[in-house]
Amino acid sequence: MTVVFRRSWGWLVIATLTVSTIGDEITLLTLMFRTADTAWPFGVPALLIAELLPGLIAAPWAGRLIDRGDAAHILIATSGLQAVAIALIAHTPSLTLVGAAMLSLLFSVSSAATFTLIPVLAGALGMTLARANGFLEMVRSLGMLAGPIAGGVLVGWVGSTNALLIDAASFMLLLLIVALSGLHRRPQRHEEGERALLADYRPLLGNRRIMMATAALSLEVFATAVADVAFVFLVTMTLARGPTVFGILTALWAGGMLVGAALSERVIGQRLGLAAFGTAAVMGGTMLLIGLAPGLLAIVAVAFIVGGAANSVHNVAVRTLLQSEVPSVDHGKVAAIYGVVTRTAAISGYVAGGFFVPHDAPTAYLLGGLLGVGAGIVGWRIFNGRWLERARS
Repeated sequence: MTVVFRRSWGWLVIATLTVSTIGDEITLLTLMFRTADTAWPFGVPALLIAELLPGLIAAPWAGRLIDRGDAAHILIATSGLQAVAIALIAHTPSLTLVGAAMLSLLFSVSSAATFTLIPVLAGALGMTLARANGFLEMVRSLGMLAGPIAGGVLVGWVGSTNALLIDAASFMLLLLIVALSGLHRRPQRHEEGERALLADYRPLLGNRRIMMATAALSLEVFATAVADVAFVFLVTMTLARGPTVFGILTALWAGGMLVGAALSERVIGQRLGLAAFGTAAVMGGTMLLIGLAPGLLAIVAVAFIVGGAANSVHNVAVRTLLQSEVPSVDHGKVAAIYGVVTRTAAISGYVAGGFFVPHDAPTAYLLGGLLGVGAGIVGWRIFNGRWLERARS
């Protein structure tokens, strides 16, 4: 792979990704408000499905596309198409579901492209892969923190149409910056040439460490999704508080994520696997703490700060682990595999969490906590080969 852009362009690309991430949050909030205002009772669930399922189905093809082309050029093309799709939704509200499905497909491609470009940016900026992923996590955390606030202000100030057009402009800005930066990622083609889709993925599916990491960490995603469903009911029913406390706890989680992202490289060091699975166990521990003391706001607040920080370190460690365990020619496909498995786990967790609400939110946190701690401890031992060595002896 060849990098021809200057160091300053690398930072500009990261800054533009931050702006685009905030724009994504603006679009999500805007579409939720627009759909909720319709008289159709199943509008919001249909929107969530349209935002998830098409990309889930397309992910394997997206991963192969990224690994067989120039990821930077693909990111440029998808950014332009995302801008067009958002502008279409902005001017034609009746096409909101169709546009959301288009965005889901495009996001599955653009997210895999971004995943594969991070090692390129790390090399160009003279930083470790963990630090580059830490910056990416800070981008994501800033988007989570600033996006909903900006979206709420924009929708109230300029209306949903103009709010969406602002996000479309952020994608055009990303397109322009990546195109002008000279960023490229051209992996070599596999020697076997053209292969069927399953054959293309078979070497990765046979990688025990990657599959063990993916399976165990997807259980952590499932556990977190169970708790996510119960969150609003934990605040409104268990704590008997309102929107202010809900907003404060959300901000504490996002603030913890920012701190975790900033410290991620130092925390991870050379212990990628231990950091990935250890932080999964810590996240599970914070959910257990909430489930055991659900009525104490101070404990819940501390758990959200620690959980958010662990979440960031976990995300950085997992991305760096996957990028380090497989050759660069397979980065797109490994991103697709992990995306499919974790999105499926999230959907399953949302469904499972529904059985505990609205009246039993603490139990959802207890279940999520036990699963999270188990995923971290058991997953690490399997990933590290400890149990396999015992079985052979």
